[in-house]
Amino acid sequence: MKKYKVGVIGAGAIAQACHIPGYVSAKNCELTAVADPEKKCLAMLKEKGWNFAAVYRDYKEMLSKEKLDLVSICTPNKFHAEMAIACLNAGADVLLEKPIAVNMKEAEAIRTAVKATGRRLMVGFSHRFNDLNNAAKAALTAGRIGNPYMIRIRFAHMGPFPGWAKTDWFYNPKMSGGGALMDMAVHAFDIAQWFIGPVTAVSGKTATLRKDIKVDDNVVALMEFGDKCMGYVECGWTSPSGFCGIEIMGDNGVIYSDYIKNQAIMAHGQIAPSGKTEIQEVILKDKTDKSPWTKEMEYFIAHLGSSRK
Repeated sequence: MKKYKVGVIGAGAIAQACHIPGYVSAKNCELTAVADPEKKCLAMLKEKGWNFAAVYRDYKEMLSKEKLDLVSICTPNKFHAEMAIACLNAGADVLLEKPIAVNMKEAEAIRTAVKATGRRLMVGFSHRFNDLNNAAKAALTAGRIGNPYMIRIRFAHMGPFPGWAKTDWFYNPKMSGGGALMDMAVHAFDIAQWFIGPVTAVSGKTATLRKDIKVDDNVVALMEFGDKCMGYVECGWTSPSGFCGIEIMGDNGVIYSDYIKNQAIMAHGQIAPSGKTEIQEVILKDKTDKSPWTKEMEYFIAHLGSSRK
């Protein structure tokens, strides 16, 4: 079995919760090198028992000294493009945390580098690997609710710091490029297109409603998918409770991917103008089998040895 030499740039929350555990669980990956200027994040890795063969403060030094098969980029958004391009040019495949970049120019530069180097790059859109969403997608594709005409997505929590992020970079506009929009809504836009198809028009509004920060803490957006389907997104960092998940309305029913109840549900029936309802529900998936992050890493690692197109 080929052993893949793994590098990780950025040793913070997402690296610790998703990327590194994924590589540790894989039989064909070696923790070869990690780079992070934050000493406390590197110390956390040792505390968790994750021992990389080499530790660097500068990712450029890591790439110059190590021959890596793949690299996870788990850094603030500002650095995504430069690091992804550097890793591709160094001959590594890349697992890049979302968002792909902070603007379209940088995103196009990454795509150009992928084509020029022949290496592969995957963006970490973990909601695609949620068991609830996979059950919902299967039902939608099978036509069980007819043609979709509306999708609603709400991803919301109380914000990444404190409690999740190891530093406060999420709230620094120069590092993040934005707040809830860049952190949460990028997932919503991706999963909407995964379910329905390409977005043909979009409009939105960001605002800082509650937190004393320099980036947005809430975003609302409207989407169009051609002339037969619409959608709307609400994402934020100020929600202590409430629905979290996805709702897809079709001509013959509705599918809910309810993250709070941990269920994917399909409902058929009718709501009369009088308010009388006759609804029948079917549970498509009751509880996720694995974390989406676990499945994302399994997918990425499983495709390392596959041929490139």
